Parts: sequence; structure tokens; C-alpha cells
Amino acid sequence: MIDAKLVEAKPNLLKNSLKARGFKELIKKVDNFVKLRKEWRVLKTKLDHLRHERNVISLAINEAIKKNQKQEAADKRTKAKKIAEEVKKTEEKIMGIEKYLWFLDLEFPNIVEKLPKKDRIIEQHGKRKKEKWMKTYEQISEKLKLIDFDSAVNMSGTGFYTLTEQGAKLERALINFFLDLGKKQGYKEISVPYLVTEKAMINSGQLPKFKEDMFVTQENLYLIPTAEVPLLNLYANKTLKEIDLPIYITAFSPCFRIEKGATKGYERVKQFSKVELFKFVKQEDSVKELNKMLKNACETLKLLEIPYRIKLLSAQETGFASAKTYDIEVYSPLSGWLEVSSCSNCTDFQSRRARIKYITKKGEKKFVHTLNGSGLAIPRTLIALLENYQQKDGSVKIPKALKSYFSADKIKI
Repeated sequence: MIDAKLVEAKPNLLKNSLKARGFKELIKKVDNFVKLRKEWRVLKTKLDHLRHERNVISLAINEAIKKNQKQEAADKRTKAKKIAEEVKKTEEKIMGIEKYLWFLDLEFPNIVEKLPKKDRIIEQHGKRKKEKWMKTYEQISEKLKLIDFDSAVNMSGTGFYTLTEQGAKLERALINFFLDLGKKQGYKEISVPYLVTEKAMINSGQLPKFKEDMFVTQENLYLIPTAEVPLLNLYANKTLKEIDLPIYITAFSPCFRIEKGATKGYERVKQFSKVELFKFVKQEDSVKELNKMLKNACETLKLLEIPYRIKLLSAQETGFASAKTYDIEVYSPLSGWLEVSSCSNCTDFQSRRARIKYITKKGEKKFVHTLNGSGLAIPRTLIALLENYQQKDGSVKIPKALKSYFSADKIKI
């Protein structure tokens, strides 16, 4: 949710952001939003005046009764009744405007500034290699019996997979490695619910924008598309102290998304595993904390010795709740560049929805800034690992950083 006062003061700031993002259909609604905010303030002032008038006349009625001035008391009761009716009408108008403003505000994405018109690659790391003898991850998985696509499709449909034996072991090794590294980087591990309420989804910015991409249960609980959602809501409706910030947390979770273009495979799926990094920080620290989070996510790939690149996303590609996002893509010899992480600064967009504030040392109340990033998504990391570490004899070497978690030097038949 955006700062309404900021939009009132600088409506062109939101308009320019919407234009850059490609949300041109919402630009006209900015003026409507500002107009309704003005009307809302006028009505609030009127309501305060009416309530004051109601209190004054109530005291006057009591005074008239004490003095046995029956006619005057009756006249004032008639006037009090009219004021009460006007109060009710004004309250209903205010509630109607507030409800409309709420739904209108939910349509607006976070404000972005000074982002490139096209995605820009800002860094590349690692030596890329590709040999004629190399196989695709599907071929490697079939030979080494790491992934069973057929059983998953038979029981769940396209967009699902079953990891078997050494494939499942490799996934678990990656998860534990990611979580342990996160702990060394200062993130506290949290185990979160995988089902959340509609309000929790709204707080994170997933709803109403991405409702068609969500799985929902009969009890109107949503399967999380990322652990970002429950991690954010850990502090919903809470006020923190400045001394408590920054807060770094991490969690492993399965992620559920309706991928309409999902096919039989491991790259675009409806359920996958991911380790999430999340931060609650002071407003003035979010820029440097985003760079630090990006460095944390990249350290994972440096230790795994997998080639990767960092991409600064354009305004049009930046996520709905984010003000700035960096994507991290790994290089796979046969599958190409694959996104394994997005590190985003959501500024106060999510905290305004979730009502998460902090008290400064001076006693001021401010909304925290929230940041999130994948550290990392498992499927595409695993694809890159298989394709980069495959050997001519058909086996797959295990990266040095992962050997203690996998308890073997190679995956072989």
C-alpha cells in the first residue's frame, strides 16, 4: 500500500511510476484517488464538528431539564435528533469512501523510481563452459534416476515432479546448506505455516493482484506462493523498537503457484522448494540492506562455484510490491540462464498493509521497510548443478561446499 499523503502531495510521482510499469489503465484512477481523499477529509472535519455540536446540545438539554424548562428541552431534543441523523449520514458517506479508497489503493503497485527501461546485467561471475558431450538435466536425471516425472504427472498432473533417492538427497543437502549459510550470515531460522489467510496475502501484496495464480482451500486459506508471505506476517499489527532493527529471518518452505504454462519438467512447476531470506529494517537503511541481501544470495553460488549473473530489473519487470529488484540467474550449459533468486526492496509498501511500525529513539512512529530474497530456489539451482558438474562418464560431481551435506563425492549409477 502506498503513502496516501505522498500521492496527494505528488500525484505525478505515482502516475510516472504507473506509466513506467505499464499500468497505464490505472493512471486516470490517481486523480480520482486524490479527489476522494480531499472529499474524505472535508467529511471528517464536518463529522468532528457535528459530534462536537451533539455533545454541546446534550449538555444544554440536561441543563434545561434541571431548570424545568420543558419546552426548551423538547426543542433541543428535536435539534439533537436532526444532528444525530446528520452524523449517521456523514459516517455512512465516510465509510463508503474509505471502502472505495481501500480497494482502489490495493490496485496501485509500489512506486518505482530511476529504474532502467530494459533489464540491465550489472555483474557476471564464474567461468562458463559447454562441451559437445554434455547432456541436459533431463537426460542426466533419467540416467541417474534422480527425478520421476511420470509418477508425479499421473498423480497430480503437469507441473509436478517426484525426486527419487539421490535426487531427494541432493535437494535436502541444498536446503540444509542454504539454511546453515543463512544462519552464518545472521538470519534466524523460522518454520512457518504453509496455509495463510486472505488478509495475510493482501498484506504481502499477493492479493488481489495475483488471485488467479493462487491455490485456495475450502476454508478460504491460501497455499503460500513463497515463505515471504508468512515471514512478513510474523509482525503484522505490531510496533517494534528501533533497537530491535534490523531483523533478519529465513525459512524453508514448499511454494505453490498456478503456472498456467507449466509442462512436464523441473523448470516451471506448480510446487517447488525454496529457502527465503527476509528483513525488517529502518527506512534509511533499506538501500544498503538490499545490497547486503544480494551479496548474501550470491555467496551461495560462489561457494557452489556455479556461474551466475546479476540483473537489475526494469520498472516493467519489477514485482508489484517491490520498488527495486535484482534477479540472480545461474548459467546452465544446456538450459541457459535460469533465475534462482529475486532480491527486492519493498520499502514501506507491505508494512503499510500489514501495519508494522517501529518507534524511533526520538519517539516517532514509522513504518518499517521490508526486503525479501530467495536464498535460493531449489529446482533451477539443482538443474545448474547437474549440468555444470556432469562428468564424461555420466556421473555428477558434488561441489566442495556441499560434500559434507551429501556425504559423497559423486552421484553415479
